[in-house]
Amino acid sequence: MIITNKQIFIYLTMIIVGCMQPNEENIWSLTEEETLSTNGFCRNISVVDNIAYVAAGQSGVQIWDLDLGNRLHEFLGYSQDGSYLEFDDISLIQRDEENNLIFVTESNKKVKIFHFSDNNEFIYRNEIMSDRTKDFISFDLPENKFTMFVADNDDGLKWGTYRSDTTLVFNIEIINWMPSNGGEVTTDGKPLGIDSDGVSRIAMAVDQLGIEFYDIDTLGSEPVLSSRFDLDGNAEQVKLTSTGAFVSCDDFGAYYLSNSYIESGQGSATHFAEDLTVDHISVNGDIAVLSIGSKGIALYDVSDPLNPEPRGIFDVGYIYRSKFWNGKLLLCARSGLKIVTINS
Repeated sequence: MIITNKQIFIYLTMIIVGCMQPNEENIWSLTEEETLSTNGFCRNISVVDNIAYVAAGQSGVQIWDLDLGNRLHEFLGYSQDGSYLEFDDISLIQRDEENNLIFVTESNKKVKIFHFSDNNEFIYRNEIMSDRTKDFISFDLPENKFTMFVADNDDGLKWGTYRSDTTLVFNIEIINWMPSNGGEVTTDGKPLGIDSDGVSRIAMAVDQLGIEFYDIDTLGSEPVLSSRFDLDGNAEQVKLTSTGAFVSCDDFGAYYLSNSYIESGQGSATHFAEDLTVDHISVNGDIAVLSIGSKGIALYDVSDPLNPEPRGIFDVGYIYRSKFWNGKLLLCARSGLKIVTINS
């Protein structure tokens, strides 16, 4: 029998792919609890206790009670200077419970600040940062302040501390959030994702140039670049943990960088999920959830993060991001907000 080069290639491919898959006995399972219909794509989520604040794409901002599965509020737009403006495409959201604020961004636009409190009024305050905001994270501070870090696709790492400022115009109270300090750190890369522990470290994914780490003395102090690592692929999102950082790199899978490697540069990054297109990573304890677009999610055992072990790929629809909540996993999907349980 004559074996062709094509047959050899197919045989080798089957061996390689087979080696990438976990043993069946090691595969975890998912239990799909519920899908909350958000009408628009569920792009992003922020959770406080049992309340979820959802960036629902063209369906605006939605607020859900996760315990009851009820949509409490839906805001398709807002009033500004006497005019009603509809949202375009809400892609990011974060709740600041301490200051009664909701931060949102539409694709490639500034961060909008809204007041939302117990009276359920959704009141526009003002915009901050730039039109090229790709990702942000905010931390509340005492005395009605907050500090925000932004991945700006043009200018690099933007940061600022903001305070509430009240003025009277024709006896009408106008409240804006104004910067008390801030600045930017330029980079040669194209910032796409950002994370911070809110204490001493910021990590920013800068596309083809990999990942950058910044040190801060305190919240509100100027970030200082401490290290940069070139990674294969396009670094899109980063997740800091107590032991290091996980980075999603699109068509080149994912990386893990340990704290010792980040701080000393000695050693190497751990490359895993090389055969997957990874858009986002969330981590809780020993479990890492990789959002892989139209293929759903991939689960990894990261009890030893230097040697992540695959635990299955699950076709649960198109997934943008995920977030752990109350022993369950929340999936931001095109079909809505999915609530699932990982059976590990």
